[in-house]
Amino acid sequence: MALVRFALLYTVISVSILDTSHTKDMAMDAVFPPVIQSGDPGLPTGHLLPLGYQRQPDGPVKEYAQPLTPTEFWERHARDYVPLVYRQAITKAPAFTNWQSDEYIRETYGDLDVLVEKKNEDRAARPQRMPLSEFLRNYRDEDWYVVSLLPDPMRAEMQVPRSLLCGTFKKNILESNLWLSAGGTKSLLHYDADHNLHCLISGRKDFIMIDPKYDEKLYMADKKQFSGSSYSHLDMDRVDLLANPQVSEVPWTWATLLSGDCIFIPSGYFHQVRSYGRSVAATIMWSPLNTFDDSDCTTADIDKYTALSDVPLQWTYKKGDKFIDMGFMNVEVVRGALLSLMERENSTKLTEELFALYYELAVVNEDDDREMTEEDAEIISKMFGVLDKDKVGYLTRQELEDLDIEVLKDVARLVDDPHGPVTEDDDMHEEL
Repeated sequence: MALVRFALLYTVISVSILDTSHTKDMAMDAVFPPVIQSGDPGLPTGHLLPLGYQRQPDGPVKEYAQPLTPTEFWERHARDYVPLVYRQAITKAPAFTNWQSDEYIRETYGDLDVLVEKKNEDRAARPQRMPLSEFLRNYRDEDWYVVSLLPDPMRAEMQVPRSLLCGTFKKNILESNLWLSAGGTKSLLHYDADHNLHCLISGRKDFIMIDPKYDEKLYMADKKQFSGSSYSHLDMDRVDLLANPQVSEVPWTWATLLSGDCIFIPSGYFHQVRSYGRSVAATIMWSPLNTFDDSDCTTADIDKYTALSDVPLQWTYKKGDKFIDMGFMNVEVVRGALLSLMERENSTKLTEELFALYYELAVVNEDDDREMTEEDAEIISKMFGVLDKDKVGYLTRQELEDLDIEVLKDVARLVDDPHGPVTEDDDMHEEL
């Protein structure tokens, strides 16, 4: 599938603020799933009500009292893209206790930059970059929330559930994201390119989960080039069933997370999220590959406590970095695909012509009725120019195998703009 072969940028879907006043609703007692009641007999059930009021859910997402082994997780859920919930899966993490306090986060990590967003009808608006201390001083009075790479120092306090501690999962973790808000937030109904284990540290989150096979009934936006994600145009607070009667036909399941719980959201799976109370979460994202190699699982100690700082991630952020890189491709998949193409074409050299063939297969052919354009040719030339750092016109197989992952990241950055300001010279304190 396309997302597996070329897991390009997933778009972080902006979270909308439910309460647009400066006073945040910190209550955590909302009724969910909602109670379905008959309304005007002349109108469909749930007309102009929030998503979820249009029909009863099919039931809760499958729950486990403790995380599965990696092989069990693959066989029961990840292979077939089936969501699950783990109860109290990260309670041993220092973050589970320490991050309940804004003061602790401010004093320990306040000098680290994060990306900050707010509700804005202009979905092309970019997030702003600011120190975590500045965000914490203002977020209870502003419609702000953090969705950003989890800074490297904070990874040491976050636990990795054992389901990801060997095999293909551990080798393909792309990034970890920090979510922080004063509550009262909601997302659009959307899906992401990568598998996602979303773990809640503080607050409450309610999830509506919908199988991707119902996409034609959900008024989806056109997927942007290079993006493995998309979202629904439906108004999450007022679903118009006269304009979109098919929404009532869409089955859904549900989950409520409390502090310490995690939910597995498969690549491509629709989900809509509402948060209550001060909300802190960390997510672990990894590539949705077609096979699972468990050859190292027999020797891995998956029951030993493992911090997120102890596993390799492709995309990270530390203080002073120019970029906060969110949602970029799995560059090792790109390296592997290029090596496979060289073998298939019986070529000992990766030339720009051969790279263009890869680009055509992985990018252009994913869009129906699309052909190579001059813009594609320019992108190919720039990308290959980064790969061919010695400017000899080709890379040998050995050179491609040994190529620094940072060079591959520079190639990825040419595909799309960063998710926020990239230098400290940018106006990071522009009004949100």
